[in-house]
Amino acid sequence: MADTPLTYVDLQRDSLGYAIKRAQVRSYDVLFSVMGPESLTPGRMTALSIVATQPGINQTVLADMLGITRAGAVKVIDSLEALGYVERNTMPDDRRSYALGVTQKGLDELKRLNVLNREFEKRIAQRLSSDERRLLMDLLERVAVD
Repeated sequence: MADTPLTYVDLQRDSLGYAIKRAQVRSYDVLFSVMGPESLTPGRMTALSIVATQPGINQTVLADMLGITRAGAVKVIDSLEALGYVERNTMPDDRRSYALGVTQKGLDELKRLNVLNREFEKRIAQRLSSDERRLLMDLLERVAVD
């Protein structure tokens, strides 16, 4: 029995979760090689992009869109605000909530990141056709949604 391979526990060959994790690790390696080690994390990049494309969004909605807790969103916004990329503006009808806005410095950073992101996307999809890339994105979206 000891000589029999344990194929039923071979997570490298038949685990979707493991395959996704390996892809994520490679993706992050490529991301930081393109963007640089001091770049924003993917979560912060996404948050900055959301704030820029949805001016006035509040932290609760941002948290929902990012799939994180409100406290997590506060930390993300704190870090982006400290970098001068976003600003919090009080909402006249709810003084406990803030309308988020992107600053000019944040827009400049997004423009820089957008150029680098195109190179990143090209590198991680280099072995895929455009149809395969679209299919993979569709399939991953289906896996990601509850």
